[in-house]
Amino acid sequence: MISTATRFSNSLFVPDLPTWNGGLLIRIHPASPLDRPLELSDRTVLVGRDESAELRLEEDSISRRHAQLFCHEGKWLVRDLNSTNGTYVNEQRCLDATLKSGDRIRFGNQIFKFITLDGLESKYHEVIFKMMTTDGLTQVYNKRFLLDSLERELQQAQRGLQSVCLLMMDLDKFKSINDTFGHLAGDAVLIEFARRALSVLRGGEILARYGGEEFSLLCTPASLQDGLVAAERIRQAVAAAPATFESTQIPMTVSIGVTSYCGSTAITPNQLISKADSLLYKAKQNGRNRVES
Repeated sequence: MISTATRFSNSLFVPDLPTWNGGLLIRIHPASPLDRPLELSDRTVLVGRDESAELRLEEDSISRRHAQLFCHEGKWLVRDLNSTNGTYVNEQRCLDATLKSGDRIRFGNQIFKFITLDGLESKYHEVIFKMMTTDGLTQVYNKRFLLDSLERELQQAQRGLQSVCLLMMDLDKFKSINDTFGHLAGDAVLIEFARRALSVLRGGEILARYGGEEFSLLCTPASLQDGLVAAERIRQAVAAAPATFESTQIPMTVSIGVTSYCGSTAITPNQLISKADSLLYKAKQNGRNRVES
């Protein structure tokens, strides 16, 4: 949790551009509607659990003096202060890195978006929209976006314009991954799953993180057979090789439930999700790393 001592701005409007020279740091994971962007000027910003930190992050994955943000010759840099869990820029661990607008910075489990003065207003609104529709950790769509999209597509199906297919996916034995390798390794597995799933998507397929280690794929227009083909693409891509966290190889598989809807009877998004979830549970019961429909 970000401490109330953190010096965030008091509202979500963009700072006065003619007099303000700096950038913004916006937390995107774990996101909270109460968070406010941290305004960066020409001062050095200490990040950590220490009471003196300008960006105080009260979480075990954060070191007391974790990192510094500072401006040098007109450029913003981040420097790791020998933290336990590291500082990452765009998921690459670094000791020192020059930042550019749009970079994602991770301190332990906390992820922030850095944006600069150039094009700030449009960038800022882009970030706010992305925060509302995107999962901060995996960078795929979030549950809210999925439900909105599914409701819209079901209305189209009910008018007889298309068929819809929904996949519910759950990473196998994910709790044991967290328990054995730690939550940072678990986060790395979630990120790698999303990357592999995205790499095999086709047009009309929307990937979203539904919650925890559960993901959804909405396919439109698509028959049940189309959904089964998409599910097998993802299952094979995920099981092809272990995920890597630092020097550790972590086996990774996924179970998938697939259902479809062609508009024959009225149905709600939650009802279709429940059907796919039941098939996902069947895949788990039948041995995991498989697809059920």
